[in-house]
Amino acid sequence: MLNECASTTDLQLPNLKVITKSIIPELNGKGKGEAGKVGIIGGSVEYTGAPYFAAISALRVGADLVYVITTENAAPIIKSYSPDLIVYPFLNAHSASKLNFILSKMDVVVIGPGLGRDDDIIKLTHEIIQTCQTLKKPLVIDADGLYAVWKNISILKDYPSPGAILTPNHKEATRLIQAVPSKSGAWYDYWGKYVSVLSKGEQDRYHSSIVPFRWTSSDGGSGRRAGGQGDILSGSLATFFNWALKSYICENEQSAQFAQSVAAYAAAKLTRSCNSKAYETYGRSMIASDMLKEIHRAFEDEFE
Repeated sequence: MLNECASTTDLQLPNLKVITKSIIPELNGKGKGEAGKVGIIGGSVEYTGAPYFAAISALRVGADLVYVITTENAAPIIKSYSPDLIVYPFLNAHSASKLNFILSKMDVVVIGPGLGRDDDIIKLTHEIIQTCQTLKKPLVIDADGLYAVWKNISILKDYPSPGAILTPNHKEATRLIQAVPSKSGAWYDYWGKYVSVLSKGEQDRYHSSIVPFRWTSSDGGSGRRAGGQGDILSGSLATFFNWALKSYICENEQSAQFAQSVAAYAAAKLTRSCNSKAYETYGRSMIASDMLKEIHRAFEDEFE
């Protein structure tokens, strides 16, 4: 572990891997919930797979409890996918008090998988982001959550520590870049020092307000880009983000940004490894469900 974040003048990928191993909690002597409670905000009648992939990935990486907050019509479908997930049908304006209570109990919140782009849902998403900001909840924003940010680009402005991590693909990143005011400097600095960006693609690029915490990686993976892979990453990232924050891997004012960088690396590395292993078996016919089967083996190979 590092005691001073600022002492890391060049955060090389091998160092990130070593640090990732140090944040993984011991299993012995722990109570239920201590390894993390993750909330997934997403799902709609059209998209029930995405929140499932995010939620089950967070759980399989090592979170103890994962809650999916979704719409009434999507909830029974997502429940049918797995008895291991806690699913609430509270993603509506009428259940705001129940939703806010659940959010207050979460260690990390993921917003976006399968959310949809209905105007009412986008408005509700903005309200959820503001609630998380008030609660100072660590955030991961992906997929339609990024669309909601694009619709109100200042919604994350000055988001407080421990911050938020955005996980756009190339198309989503391009949309955000075009929406950020041109005079704000680097586009990924627009939201403030506690908002970082993991841009996914052939190369994963991590953008932080702290220059030494930025990195680029293209190790692992394959040419196969199955739908649901991004959801696997966002769910994994939530678990790693919580672990990194609770591990106190450094002890100064940059600790939150450092935790974000380590968590983003770990999630990207694990997802690429799952992709590579699944592709070895299934080739072009590989789907996201095949990647889920590889989480255990990929985790052991990379981090244990």
